[in-house]
Order: sequence, then structure tokens, then C-alpha cells
Amino acid sequence: MVRRARGAQTADTSGTVARTLAVLTVMAEAGGSVGVTDVARALDLPMSTAHRLLDLLRGAGFVERDATQRRYRLGLQFLRVANLVTQNTSFATLCQPALERLTAQTGETAMYCEYLPDNHPDNHMAAYAAKCDSPHSLRYRIALFEPAPIECGASGLAILSFLPEPIRAGVCATPRPSPLTGKRPSSRALADLIEVTRRKGFAFSSGEKLPDSIGVAVPIRLSEERPIGSLTLTVPLTRFVKSKLKTYVALLSQEARLLSGAGIA
Repeated sequence: MVRRARGAQTADTSGTVARTLAVLTVMAEAGGSVGVTDVARALDLPMSTAHRLLDLLRGAGFVERDATQRRYRLGLQFLRVANLVTQNTSFATLCQPALERLTAQTGETAMYCEYLPDNHPDNHMAAYAAKCDSPHSLRYRIALFEPAPIECGASGLAILSFLPEPIRAGVCATPRPSPLTGKRPSSRALADLIEVTRRKGFAFSSGEKLPDSIGVAVPIRLSEERPIGSLTLTVPLTRFVKSKLKTYVALLSQEARLLSGAGIA
């Protein structure tokens, strides 16, 4: 009998683990039951391999099989583990490594701004939930968990601009004043800002939440329906160089895409 080398066994096990996790991802994203053909097609696997992986997951309780329809759905063990993760992990915690990378790459303060749609008396607010401070002596003291109108500043505008149209229209109908300046934008001006942000894919602001500051932000979306928050860089006006804007947006967008793929709802 020919024995498989130890290194080959390790590689095969790693491949099985990665494929098994990919199967769970396909099932979670499907939002319902799936067939063997669905999994095989989504992962470009032979039918026999897809069937074997589903059986492995079923044996561990992570997948259940409907014998009548010959389809599979997520099992109780998966739901139990997912619930534990949700209870013990906040999205702000997941964002922290991304913020630290952004600050290391730019030297500026990076923040995660969370959308607060309905759990605040004024509705459609946003608050910074995580940050990584700039190493420069000139930086801002930014308080966390202080709600502000979603239409104020780049961090909020990046969220608002990609919310469903009825919400955008409702906010534009009665814009609220800036918490810093007290100025209230006109409905037309806010609508124009939203359209520019949607077209460019990022929001830009100057001195709306912090004095003499520039804000650059991109949305974080776990689905196409609506963003859950934004990633923001805050730069003192005296240190902002316009030629760096494209780099800032690229770095923010890259981290937002990673978070969108790894996030929890």
C-alpha cells in the first residue's frame, strides 16, 4: 500500500478546511436551502466533492438535509456558533485592525462611523464607534459614541448617500444643522452633495464636525441594500495635500471591501 506523505496529508486537510468554510459561506449568502448542484457550481467543484463536503458538515451538525427535496440548509450547530459570535463581537471590534492599517499608511486618524437608523430619538444618526489616533502631535480629540445627524460631515454623508432613496429624500426634506457650525444646508445643496458622493463613491467635507479639518470617507456595505457605517480619515487642514486624496480614497475603499466580505450583520 502506498502511503501519502505527511506534507501531502497536511495540504489535503488544509484544502478540505478551506472548501468546507467556502460551502458554509455559499449557504449563508444564499439565504435559504441549496442543492449539491448549487454548491458545486458556486465553488467550481465536482459534484462528488460538493456532496462530500456537505456530508462532512451535516455530520458535525452545521448543515441539515431535507430528504424530501434533497436540499441542504444551515443546521442548529452553525446557528448556535453564529449567535455566540454575534453576541461577543461587535463590528467596531472587527474594524480596529483596518483602522490601524489606515493610520500606519497615512499617518492620519482613522475612524469607523456607525449608522444608527432607528435606535435614536431623532432617527438617522451616526456615531464614531472605533478609532486609531494619528501619531502626529497635531491631531484631534475625537469622542466616541456621540451621535450626530447623518447628513453632517464626510463620515455621515458616505452612509446617507447610499441609503435607499426614500430615506435620502426624507433627510433632504428637513436637513439638520451642523453640530460644529450650527449652519443648516439647504435641501437642494444636500441633495447635490449626495449625488456627487454617489457618483464618486466617496464623501468629502471640510470643517463640518471638527474645526479646520478635512474628512474623507467611504461606505461599508454588507449587502447592496444599505451601508452599516463608514470608514473615515480626518486630516488637519494645514496638513492636507490635495494630491493625496486619490491615495486616501483607494486605501479606504480597499479596507471597506475587506470588511464588507468579513463582516457580521
